[in-house]
Amino acid sequence: MFIGTIVLFCMLLIQTLFQPIPMKELKGETNPVEVQFSFENYKTNVFQQQVNDYLNLHFGFREWLIRLYNQYEWDFYGKKENYDVFFGKDNWLFFYEHMLDQYESLTYKYTNSGEEMTAIFERDAKLTYYLQEILKEYGITVFVGIAPSKNELFSEYLPENPGINRPGGVWSDQFYPKKFDELGVNYINFNEIFKSLKGHTDYPLFYKSGSHYSVIAAAYLGDTLIHFMESKSGLNLLNVEYDKPHYDKATDIDRDMENLLNLIRPLEKVDYMYLNVRAIPDSTAVHPRWLTIGDSFFWNLLGALPHHEIFNGTPFWYYNKEVHFDPNYKYTNEVDQLEELMKSDFILLYWCPINLYCLEHGFLIKSLKALCYEDGYEQKVKENLKQTIKNDPKWYASVVQKAKEDNISIEEALNQNVEYTLNEQGEEYFPEIFGDKIPTIRNSRIKQLAAKRTIGKTKQ
Repeated sequence: MFIGTIVLFCMLLIQTLFQPIPMKELKGETNPVEVQFSFENYKTNVFQQQVNDYLNLHFGFREWLIRLYNQYEWDFYGKKENYDVFFGKDNWLFFYEHMLDQYESLTYKYTNSGEEMTAIFERDAKLTYYLQEILKEYGITVFVGIAPSKNELFSEYLPENPGINRPGGVWSDQFYPKKFDELGVNYINFNEIFKSLKGHTDYPLFYKSGSHYSVIAAAYLGDTLIHFMESKSGLNLLNVEYDKPHYDKATDIDRDMENLLNLIRPLEKVDYMYLNVRAIPDSTAVHPRWLTIGDSFFWNLLGALPHHEIFNGTPFWYYNKEVHFDPNYKYTNEVDQLEELMKSDFILLYWCPINLYCLEHGFLIKSLKALCYEDGYEQKVKENLKQTIKNDPKWYASVVQKAKEDNISIEEALNQNVEYTLNEQGEEYFPEIFGDKIPTIRNSRIKQLAAKRTIGKTKQ
C-alpha cells in the first residue's frame, strides 16, 4: 500500500508538471489564475490563495477526474454541475437564457421595463436603416439576419413552471421584423423560415443536445442566404449544390450543450446527419467581400459553405470584439472602421433572438461616426468633455472620489466618465446620427476609399 501510494503521488506529480498523458480538454469557460509573489501578497495571504486556485486548475489528471465525478453524479443522482444548462422534456437541453426569452423575462436583463427596451429597439432599427442607406450609395449591401431560436421552435420541450415569468417584456424577434418592414431595412428572418419547415424536413433542424441549429440545416440555410444576397445586391454569386446526406460522428456544434456537462458517456445514442456542399462553377460570378458582425450562430453557417470559393474574404467580428478570418487584425479596436466598411460588398448583422436584444453592440454607432465625421472629431469631443468635467467642481470631485474607490488614476477615471457620458448622451454630442433623418454629412476620406472599390471583383 505504501509503495502504491508513492507511485500514485509520483504519477500525479509528473502529470501535473509535464502532462505526458494528453487529456481531453474540458468544455466551458475557465478564469485563468495569475500567481504574483510579493511580500505584501504573502503577508496578506493573497499569494497562498493564488497558489491554491492555480493548483486547483492544473493538478494532474484533472480533466479525467472531473469527468468521472460528473458521470458518477449523473448516473446515481441525476445531478449536473453546469448551472447554465437545463434539462427539458425528453432530455432536450436549454440554456437559462432560452427560458428567460421564452417567458418574457430577458428584457429585464438589459432594462427595467418593456418601454425602455422598446426605445432601444426603435433607436437601433433606425441606426441600421441609416447605415444601410449611406452605404448603399457606394454599392455596399447592409442587411440583418435573425437566426432561429431553439426555445421558440421547440417550446413544447421546455421545462415546466420554471418560475421566471415576468410579464411586460418585449421579444426582440417579434419587434424587429415589423420595424424593419416599416423602415425598409434589409433582413432575412431564418427564425420564421425554420418555423415553417418544422415537421416537414427529413433532417433535424436542431438536435436535443445542441444550442445552435444543426450543421446540416446550416448547409441548406446557406443556399437560401446566397440567393437572398443576390436578390438584394443584384450581383451574381456562385451557387452551391449538395451530395446525398450521410451519417457521421457528431461535431462539437451539434452537441455543444451536452459537451458543457463534461460527462464520459453521451446522454443518448444519436445518428447525426451531414452533407457535403460544393460551389457550382460559373465564370460570370463575382466574388465579393463579406463582413459579418454577430454571435456563434454564424460559425456553423459559414462552416457549412465553401466560402473561400464563393467570397473574396469573409471577416467575422465575433460580438464586435474578436476578429476572425482576417490575418491583419485580432480585435475590432485595432481596425480602421471606415476602411473596413468601404472594403466590403456585404455587411451582415447576424444574431440569434437571445442576442438580438443587443443588435447595436457598438458597431452601428461606431460605423456611423466613422462615415459621418472627420477622423479625429470624436477625440476632440472627448477632450472638450474632459475639460468640461475638470471645470465643474462637483462633477470633477465625483470623478476623483470614484478613482479612489476603484484604486485607479484620476486620468483613467476621467476617461471612463467621458465614455459613459458619450454612451448615455450620444444624441447631445453627435446629433446628426441620432436625428430623424438620414445623416447628410460625410467623412472626406470616403471619396478616396470609394475610388479604390472593386465591387464584387471576379477572381482570376
